[in-house]
Amino acid sequence: MATVTIPYVFSNGSPIVAAEHNSNWQAIANYSNGLSAGTNFDTGAIDTVSIADGAITTAKLATSLSLTTPTLGVATATSIAVSGNVVYHMGTNSQSTGYTLTLSDDGKIVEIDSPTGVNVTIPLAASVLFPIGTFITLIQVGAGQVTVAGASGVTVNGTPGLKLRTQWSTASLVKRASDTWILMGDLSS
Repeated sequence: MATVTIPYVFSNGSPIVAAEHNSNWQAIANYSNGLSAGTNFDTGAIDTVSIADGAITTAKLATSLSLTTPTLGVATATSIAVSGNVVYHMGTNSQSTGYTLTLSDDGKIVEIDSPTGVNVTIPLAASVLFPIGTFITLIQVGAGQVTVAGASGVTVNGTPGLKLRTQWSTASLVKRASDTWILMGDLSS
């Protein structure tokens, strides 16, 4: 909970000095005022068991409240049930020349802004081990056509071909097996 420190302890038969008595009452007053202001709580004193349902309202929270985002780590599941809206933001990796994908591109958008045609290469699993299910979005920002190619030993399937069709075309890469990917989106042959 919270700890109050009383400066003077009195025992039976000992005289009480007014200044000490007043110091004890002042310590209690300071402690109570601190609790009202949200201080003087021991670490871990407030938890979900200690707070009654509905006891804290949005109006009681400070306008400059700073929350710490928990690190969830990597989880494996076959499904996740979600109700309501899920909001997430994809990172972007901007490139202007031919580019070989890296593990950090998993879940990101790779933008290619080149005036001339360039290749985006998918490396062999032996050199970069993308997990099965890796999802990478490609955007052709420039006029140069983007062609997706697998390194030797990597199969990339897509129809009608493995080229983004035109400027501002998008396509997504999904890893299906060890060295097998699918490209889907606004493609041409």
